[in-house]
Amino acid sequence: MAGEAQVKVPHVQRVKRADGRTDLYFRKGRFRAGPLRAADHTNELKVEVDAILAQMEAAAIALKPTIGTVRGAMEKYNSSSEFTGLEESTKREYQYRIDELIAVCGPVPLKDVTYPWLKDLQDVWALRGHKACNDLMQVLKNGLKPEMKKGSVVGRPFADIEKLRPPTNRPEPHPAWDDSEIEVAIDMAIAVGQPGLARGIALGRWGGFRRGGICDVPLNARTMGFDDDQIAQRRLYWITPKRGVLCDKPEDNRLTALLDRTPNRALTIAYNKYGQPWKPRAFNQALDRLLDRLGKENAARSFLDVHGLRHARGIELAYAGASEFEIMAQLEHTTAYTARIYIRQANRAKGANSAQSKIDTIVRVRAERARK
Repeated sequence: MAGEAQVKVPHVQRVKRADGRTDLYFRKGRFRAGPLRAADHTNELKVEVDAILAQMEAAAIALKPTIGTVRGAMEKYNSSSEFTGLEESTKREYQYRIDELIAVCGPVPLKDVTYPWLKDLQDVWALRGHKACNDLMQVLKNGLKPEMKKGSVVGRPFADIEKLRPPTNRPEPHPAWDDSEIEVAIDMAIAVGQPGLARGIALGRWGGFRRGGICDVPLNARTMGFDDDQIAQRRLYWITPKRGVLCDKPEDNRLTALLDRTPNRALTIAYNKYGQPWKPRAFNQALDRLLDRLGKENAARSFLDVHGLRHARGIELAYAGASEFEIMAQLEHTTAYTARIYIRQANRAKGANSAQSKIDTIVRVRAERARK
């Protein structure tokens, strides 16, 4: 207004338009807001800008780690070397848990983190399944570990918190594929014009690769090398993406035969119908659709999954008499834990077969005696 003193308001940017008017915007650092409603150089504009500044300050306070609370501890863990050093897929999974823990129990003072409180949390989380419950408890423990060492969390409240066990009626996770199911799945994938999907199935079954390896193993990982007798052989030489373990092993002849009868269309061994490398989720979806078709034809069990291909390879190795170290080398394991599981499963199958053979012998002997 004429004669009214102009008010100097900071953080206001003026943008002139083609029609001659000027729009006002709030700008501070990376924060943007506007267009502003009040007129330029007025007390109303100052009030509007001050309100935005107050909101920014409140948001900044809310984002700061709160000392002495679960939230503060989890946010420190979120930026710690222990967290940032995790493998990327693990880091993403942990981040979901960290965000949930901050939202659910962030304001809780560290002095209130006790065994009864943790047990109540576990009882609530148990309704979501044993894996989600155990993951949340583990991430919470990781975040509070430094506070326990400093004494901010009294005692060792996690010491008596046992992991939640899966239900006893839970089906076997990732059941291994039968050879007949591998054969029909590969044949159908090729028949519907997806040789890259057939290659992915073969990499899981005869290469023992995880889903990430199936999607990422490059074409140039197939090299020519030598066996222990210095005889030339096809080998797979690569660094696995999940744990950075060296893969250096002979290529299974069944895998070689499948790769030889399907075309190379990408820089990776397996590829999608467009000739591009698979994304893990897309590979899962394509495999699920294939299994759904096979299930309707009673040609394969509908509850099979991609990791069951790797399990089939592990059990096959154990059934053939491979040692723990040999299974580790073939499947790029870093510990012998899973190798022992495969050996136990193979021994169980051998025991069942042996027991049935003994029963058959007794039945045959009794039948012969009866005839005499």
